[in-house]
Amino acid sequence: WCISRQLWWGHRIPAWYCGDCEGVTVAKVDPDQCEHCGSSQLEQDPDVLDTWFSSGLWPFSTLGWPEETEDYDYFYPTTMMETGYDILFFWVARMIMMGLEFTGVEPFEYVYLHGLVRDEHGRKMSKTLGNVIDPLQLMDELGADALRFTLLTGSTPGQDMKLSVEKIEANRNVANKIWNAGRFILTNLENLPNQPEGDVPTTLADEWIHARMQEIILGVDRLIKVFQYGEAGRQIYEFFWGDFADWYIEIAKLQIDEGAERAWATIHHLVQIYDQCLRMLHPYIPFVTEDLWGHLKQACVEKGIGSATSSEWEQALIVASWPTAEPIDAAQERALVDFKKLRDVVSAIRNVRQSRGVESRRQIGAILESSSDVELLRESQQVISALAGIDRDNMRIESEAIQPPEGAVPLVVGGINIYLPVEGLFDAEQERSRLETQLMEARSQIERLETLLAGPFAEKAPPEVVEAEKNRLHEWKESEANILIQLKQLN
Repeated sequence: WCISRQLWWGHRIPAWYCGDCEGVTVAKVDPDQCEHCGSSQLEQDPDVLDTWFSSGLWPFSTLGWPEETEDYDYFYPTTMMETGYDILFFWVARMIMMGLEFTGVEPFEYVYLHGLVRDEHGRKMSKTLGNVIDPLQLMDELGADALRFTLLTGSTPGQDMKLSVEKIEANRNVANKIWNAGRFILTNLENLPNQPEGDVPTTLADEWIHARMQEIILGVDRLIKVFQYGEAGRQIYEFFWGDFADWYIEIAKLQIDEGAERAWATIHHLVQIYDQCLRMLHPYIPFVTEDLWGHLKQACVEKGIGSATSSEWEQALIVASWPTAEPIDAAQERALVDFKKLRDVVSAIRNVRQSRGVESRRQIGAILESSSDVELLRESQQVISALAGIDRDNMRIESEAIQPPEGAVPLVVGGINIYLPVEGLFDAEQERSRLETQLMEARSQIERLETLLAGPFAEKAPPEVVEAEKNRLHEWKESEANILIQLKQLN
């Protein structure tokens, strides 16, 4: 639109000035003579109409109007117009008025107003402040996918977003995660075992990841229908990173090692979920997903698995169909409940190990006791052992209440009691000293922030800055509470 300000691009003002009588002639068709004195000494006004006049014609003038072109018949009117809220009056209103005036039809049905992209401190970018972030430079350094994903998921409709290089750097890791997952799956596809003769029963993890996939598809579809594109992208990303990459792929590694039949079935599940993830991530991260999907479809066609028989594999990802959610059956419903318990058990044990400073590679013993979930725990021993760092030979699973071992750390996860004999695995005095140092730091920060927020700072500083400091205070208070719990357990 900046170019449209230039004389040779804009709509030139239809006014001609007479060199003899200085009269002004306004006409739709270029005049040959002055309407006042008949002189041919005319000079058109060198300026152009308001930029917004030219751009207000955009919905239909770009499609060949006033001719009834094929593009005009197909694309006009369109469904949705997307723009910043700051030009609602300048541009959107003009497009609607001109559309009604010249075509008799509204140019679009919905107007999606996104926020403005500001710097990390909430200031509008300007050359004067020197805070402009050059998108071309960012794409060269960090990739177009990282920038696009940051902009799409870092905002909500109508709300300004604060953009920083650090955010884009962090989101570059998302593309790396997608790439690494794809490399793992493609490597296993190369070594795909022969198809077993009969059906291979699904595992708890298999049922769970497919059920979660259906939940995500339904949730994302609902969000997109109400224009919550940022939240939809965040949910897809959280599912891929958290559920699929951090949990299912790790369990899939164990299942692949069980033997040819289980490996064949597990690789099929990996391909199905990864394929659907790439389709849903494509609008947010188009370049990496398009490339990976191309490799995936080629491998699937060669191995004759997945959707290889579908004509979709002959196309590009950008025109592939969007995933369709399937009903969740009873087995998957149960898997959602059971896997959450299993996940909570592993997470609780990991947290204790981390808080006690137990080395990540060092395996520890564990006693798990539950009258209602004993079968789930027994069937999941391999997963618990591998993901929580438990020595399988030193893991006990009891269905009856037991006397807690002396010195063991007790945990309660749902209806499951866990006892971790971590005594002797770390230096208690050293751990106590470390926690007390952290407690002093937390209390020092709490005192500083409370003093700051109680003074003139809270009245003079921008609201977003004050809110950020309040959030820091809340985080430090949470940290203090967690340290006190750990000290109590240690004592």
